[in-house]
Amino acid sequence: MNNELITEDSLLAMRWEDQVMYLAQHGAEERFIRALIRALPKSEWPILENAQTPAVVHRAISTLRWEEDAITHQREIREQPKYRPVEEVLADFHGTGKKQAARKELQVRLPYLTAYEQKQIIYAFLDTYVKTDRVFVLKYLDTHFDLMYLKAVEVVWGLHHDFEAAKVLTHYASEEFIAEHFEQLAEDYRYLPVRLRMPADYPVNRFRLDWHEYIYLCARQHLSITEKQAFAILSNTIHLQLSLVNMTFEGASLFRLPYMFPILWALGELGFIGIILRFYLENERTQPLFKTGNWDEIRESVIAQLNKDGFTTCYDALDPDK
Repeated sequence: MNNELITEDSLLAMRWEDQVMYLAQHGAEERFIRALIRALPKSEWPILENAQTPAVVHRAISTLRWEEDAITHQREIREQPKYRPVEEVLADFHGTGKKQAARKELQVRLPYLTAYEQKQIIYAFLDTYVKTDRVFVLKYLDTHFDLMYLKAVEVVWGLHHDFEAAKVLTHYASEEFIAEHFEQLAEDYRYLPVRLRMPADYPVNRFRLDWHEYIYLCARQHLSITEKQAFAILSNTIHLQLSLVNMTFEGASLFRLPYMFPILWALGELGFIGIILRFYLENERTQPLFKTGNWDEIRESVIAQLNKDGFTTCYDALDPDK
């Protein structure tokens, strides 16, 4: 077909694919091309999708497909069953036969309901002996807490001692409650987060803490610790992790050993710049060794340097009699 203008009769006499190509080649707007293609069965659209088809035709077909998908999506939304009132779903949750379906629906809808409806669901899930229900709502409360639920969580924790309940209380309960129930909360949750809720002068049980946790506690609460003790904790952690892990991946370094970042953060907070610089220099020294992938050589070299630096175990450094 040539590019000369043709008459209306000639255009109407063309096959439909020639009509589309003629419009595209003579600068017709995309909306006219879309209108023509829209009149065709979708099964014939692929005929136009070939390497020689102008870009405007491809754009028109892509737009039409997007519109079709959008219409289908809207139709599916309209055809979805409407949610029932929360009270009806809760009745199924408390009953038998439909309990599992009701549980899933309440879990999905919880974040999007009114405060009153959320309250109904939260109390229903807390007031059950099914642990997975309690855990679900306790995890939700940990990030969507409201003081109105504090007493209920205290009761649930007192009955079941769930880890998640202890976690919520550690984050949100009063200092008086934490002090009164300190030992049990530390047993059910983790010692360090509970201890951080206590005043700095509250006794520290070092046996309940890993060394990286202890130096973090010292930094957070400005507890007394000497430079020798801080260096011993860093060295001891490096020594221990070198014997436990085997980092032969690309980019491995002393920085990538477990617990290095929290320890280095604590050292900065405590003002032990000299220890951080020593660690930096040791990391630079060992970089070529890490690149060889010879883990035994790395371990021996780092331990030898620790010994040269006067490494002592944490237990020695923290023993007041030494």
